[in-house]
Amino acid sequence: MFVSTKMLTISAVAATVAITSILPSPFLLSQQAFGQESANKQLDQAIKALDSGDNAAAEGYLKEADNSTSGEAKMHVGEAMKALQANDTAGTEMHIQAAQGLLQ
Repeated sequence: MFVSTKMLTISAVAATVAITSILPSPFLLSQQAFGQESANKQLDQAIKALDSGDNAAAEGYLKEADNSTSGEAKMHVGEAMKALQANDTAGTEMHIQAAQGLLQ
């Protein structure tokens, strides 16, 4: 009986280690959520700046958002910056909205 209890304990510990090595930590998840929230705020500010005609401020907000995004959302932020540099306001807003959709 002692041997089977010890094996069961070892198996449970091994399973716990295996599962926790696959799943992200709660701290990492909270950092990602904060980064997404921050990026969304920056993107909101970029749209407001665009609407008021302040392209320099919009570019600054986009750069900040670029620092806190990843993956496809980061690609759209980059494309928004390119569109802004080409004075394509509609393209800039389209890419900002696409990035925001991915961050929600």
